[in-house]
Parts: sequence; C-alpha cells; structure tokens
Amino acid sequence: MPGTVVVTGSGGRIGTLLRQALAPGYGLRGIDRVPTPGMAGALVVGLTDLDAILPVFEGADAVVHLAADPRHTPEIWWDTLIPDNVVATANVFEAARRGGVRRVVFFSSMHVCGMYENDQPWSRIARGDYAGLDPAAVPLVTADMPTRPDGPYAVSKIFGESLGRYYAEAHGMEVVVVRLGTVGRDDRPGRDARSFVSWLSHRDLANLTERALDTPGVRYEVVFGASDNTWKIYDTSGARTVLGYAPRDNAERFRDR
Repeated sequence: MPGTVVVTGSGGRIGTLLRQALAPGYGLRGIDRVPTPGMAGALVVGLTDLDAILPVFEGADAVVHLAADPRHTPEIWWDTLIPDNVVATANVFEAARRGGVRRVVFFSSMHVCGMYENDQPWSRIARGDYAGLDPAAVPLVTADMPTRPDGPYAVSKIFGESLGRYYAEAHGMEVVVVRLGTVGRDDRPGRDARSFVSWLSHRDLANLTERALDTPGVRYEVVFGASDNTWKIYDTSGARTVLGYAPRDNAERFRDR
C-alpha cells in the first residue's frame, strides 16, 4: 500500500473529495495553482513549472493526477489545453520519475471514446431511448478499442494516456489510467440521459481510486470509471477484474426524482 500520495489539483472539487476519502489511509501532499483549503503545506504553483514542483514528488510513493482544464466543449482550444493538460501532465510524469514515485494514477476521461456515442445502439442509450433494448445484452465500448475523441479536451487526455504507457514501458513505473465518468457536485446524476450512463458516485470514486493505488502487479492499465449503472456504454468490468473495484451505487435510484 502506498504511504505518501501526491494529489495534483488538490484544491479542486474532485481533489477535495479524494483528499477527504484518502486522508485516513495515506499521507497526502497537495499541489494546485490555487490554495488548497484545509490542507496545510500544500504547494501553490502551476504544474507547468517543472523545477518548482519537483520537491513535492521527492520520495512519494504514488501520484493521483487530477489537475487539468476540464472543459470539453469544442470551443476550448489549445491555448489553454497545451499548458494545462499537455505540458502539465508531462511535467507530472517526469517529476514522478525523478522523485522515485512508483505508481501514477492518471485521470483521463470517457470523452476519449466519445464519438462512439454517435453509433447505434449507444446513441440511443445516450439520449435515453431505451425502447426494445436489453441493458444486459448491449455490447460495450471496451478499453482495448481504438480511441475516438470527441473534442480537443479528449485529444489532450489521449496524450496523457500515451505518456503513461511510455513511462511504464521505458522507466518501469506503474500507471493506472482511469477514464472518468461524471462526478456530480451533489453526488447524483444530472438531468440528462447520458449522465445515467456515466455517473460515478462519490463513494465509488473513492473506492476506485483506492484500488488504483493499492492493487499489486500493475504495469499499465486503462479502465473506465462509473458506478454500477443499469444503462452502460463503456465497459467498467475491467476495473472490477484488474483492480477489484466494487461499485455500490446505481444511477437508476435517482431516475424518478
């Protein structure tokens, strides 16, 4: 089990959720370009400054890399994505290597495969048209299928996934890529039908991250991160099989609310 974990984006919404969940079992270090509320000693610096971030990674056991520009609309372009999602991610992997970090958990996104949602039957599921469909019989998008990014943000996340494979194979690091679904601020799916596919509850997020940190024998793995939702597009069984992830929640309990 990793002892010391660096959380990038520690002051953000998901970073705060994970710090609270991981604090009882891990020694945490935070890094963000804004102050991290309630975390004494968290470094306030941008990840684009490699020299400045190196001390945070020195001697750590693992990294949870969350920090990124999360906007995924087509208007978001490379003037923000290159520094925040490309250069920053490259610096995190390099700082981890130099600091002797054994494992990196990189939070990617389901959007790296988002164009599959234009195809049948997934397009119907994404818009909530379930007529004649059996959720148990729907073929799923698996982690070994080609990526099909649905925008520049997704392309930037594919860069991070490829970088993780490089560091795993060239430098012997252990890398778990989590293609994250939708983590609601109020711990429930949104009003749109697609969120009933991609929703990841707060406690399932914590369990998945702990398993990504703790599971032995990992070299490079890519998994989709969602709760045990009835309607699926992406195959979350890999996280169960490889990491022992045990989701407890299902978006359907919010269907009529």
